Amino acid sequence: MKPTSKELLEEVSKHCSNQLTLYKFNTTTLKISNKYREGRLTALEYIGELTYFYLQEEKKIQVQFKEQIIKQLKSHSCLEDTDYKQGLYDALNETLSLQGVVVEPFPSLNAED
Repeated sequence: MKPTSKELLEEVSKHCSNQLTLYKFNTTTLKISNKYREGRLTALEYIGELTYFYLQEEKKIQVQFKEQIIKQLKSHSCLEDTDYKQGLYDALNETLSLQGVVVEPFPSLNAED
């Protein structure tokens, strides 16, 4: 199965960390020029920063997604209490619960007072 974007970024980040350690601290065991080492370290540091940036962006997507679902809940709050509204709220709240968010549920239309 193809890895998710997050999994790929985490794997690249881990690889960069390992490579940075290798090229920073093995100055005598690796048979490479200092210029090659500098170039390699520069690229690895850049890739590490880039993966960090995109991992942060991925976290923002989760927050933005949740905010859009909550926005939909609020925008439909003015609807009359019908089966349509109940179905809408149930689906939106179910999606939020998958993200671990608990929102005050819309009262069931079938509940007796």
